[in-house]
Amino acid sequence: MSRRFRLILCLACAAAVALAFLAYGNEVRAQEQSVRDEALARYGGEVAGLVVTTRPLAADATVQRSDVEVRDWLVDLAPQGAITSLDDVVGRSLATPVAAGAPLCDINFSTERESVEVPSGYVGLSVPMTDKIGLTRDTELGSAVFAYRTHDGTTSLIASNLVVLSMPQQSTNGPSLTGACTLAVLPDDVAEVLSASSAGELRLVVPAEDVGSVSGGDKAGDVSTHVAPKEGDGHT
Repeated sequence: MSRRFRLILCLACAAAVALAFLAYGNEVRAQEQSVRDEALARYGGEVAGLVVTTRPLAADATVQRSDVEVRDWLVDLAPQGAITSLDDVVGRSLATPVAAGAPLCDINFSTERESVEVPSGYVGLSVPMTDKIGLTRDTELGSAVFAYRTHDGTTSLIASNLVVLSMPQQSTNGPSLTGACTLAVLPDDVAEVLSASSAGELRLVVPAEDVGSVSGGDKAGDVSTHVAPKEGDGHT
């Protein structure tokens, strides 16, 4: 095989790989746009009126009219299953605790308690999944995570005692992340996590099992005592 032929073959292979990556990138962008278009069609614009809580609500609480209000929310940051009508929540019983100022979602009224059981001392918080949030769909339920805020080129730790309670179902439409995950969050950390999520600045990191603390002030701590037992680990 001549050197000229090998060079032409290498260039042809490189061109084929480049075209494959280009096609893949176009497919991913098309899927993301499709998900966004669906959300825009559902909520009727860039900003949606979502039902949010006016105070913390416990599991089994019956939602009263004074417990909720409609608040403007960016559609791109709306959790999956976010509810837009007060009539859809008033009088219903919650399946999980909900923090003040959090959008109410279908999962908050789910009867499948085993998938969203909130540990004692925590509240359940649903946050939208994005390609930047840091979690993947195969993140195990019960995993401890650290929460960071990224803003103006800086990153700061805002909570280290979070637990993954639920993840969106696996999508068959590609790798893009859509939907919402539910986290168990300590009450004192809810405002920071919710604020970072609403601003699109929330990043979640899954630490290794031997990581007990990280630098970042008094927010850091031993997360192992807060992780819910995983299915099949022998705990009850």
